[in-house]
Amino acid sequence: MMRIDAHLHFWRPSCGFDNRPIADHAAYRRDFLPADVLPDLDACGIDGAILVQAAPQTAETDWCIELARDESRIFGVTAWVNLDGPPVDYAALLSRAKVVGIRAQLRRIEDTTFITRPSVVANLGAALAAGLNVTVLAEARHYTHVAAVLANLPPGPVTINHLALPFPEVDRVAWRIALRNFARRPGTYMQLSGLPFLFQARWRGVDARSVLDDALDVLGPRRLLFASDYPMLLRFATYGEWVQYVDEYLAARRLTTDETAAVMAGNAREANPRLAAPRTATARAAF
Repeated sequence: MMRIDAHLHFWRPSCGFDNRPIADHAAYRRDFLPADVLPDLDACGIDGAILVQAAPQTAETDWCIELARDESRIFGVTAWVNLDGPPVDYAALLSRAKVVGIRAQLRRIEDTTFITRPSVVANLGAALAAGLNVTVLAEARHYTHVAAVLANLPPGPVTINHLALPFPEVDRVAWRIALRNFARRPGTYMQLSGLPFLFQARWRGVDARSVLDDALDVLGPRRLLFASDYPMLLRFATYGEWVQYVDEYLAARRLTTDETAAVMAGNAREANPRLAAPRTATARAAF
């Protein structure tokens, strides 16, 4: 069975990219490069991954694209573009190797209503029209605005990062309402990731697990994408611990073989039509 990690990051502090607030913690102020995680992918049976931008800079996206070009286990790259400006030249972005989508990194933006700006909405719609995935990093203050924009975007795949960041202090009722609102739009997916970062030492607890239950119950197995959010999880869990936890969770919820395959890879393909991943689990054999 093909297995794809739909969201991980690499960075090199010496490049000077602005990946705050991530780099504000000492645990992340070092290089995280393919060689650091490839053994974990192999040990966990993960065939490849999507590399996601971490800094709101085209220079960092260029670096990610160059890194991915020479690494066969990076199946795709989610890029950063300036959404709040002139129409984005998506033709130029599409010419770059392995680019599968763009990300609205809302959590880093002070203006809670940023996603509703006309220029942002227009550029998001144009990305979908160009065949790209649109990924959204949203937290509780964004839920109503994201839902309103999603309802008016043209057809195309949209991915919500990390279960929409339901930190323990987030009102769970409001979060479930947001999930239902997101799910009303066809082609909207959510990453099954983030629990170690969200719940820290309590990420294996009952409250954290209930987040997965709610997401699966609302969105179903055809809308969830396995992801690690490496290296963000490493303060609280190893890569292998997270993969094992998800495997055991899906088994405990009695997903069928086809449903499990969808969560672990098939949905990543649906959500990222440009993904250059092999159709069978053969990538690991070369490493």
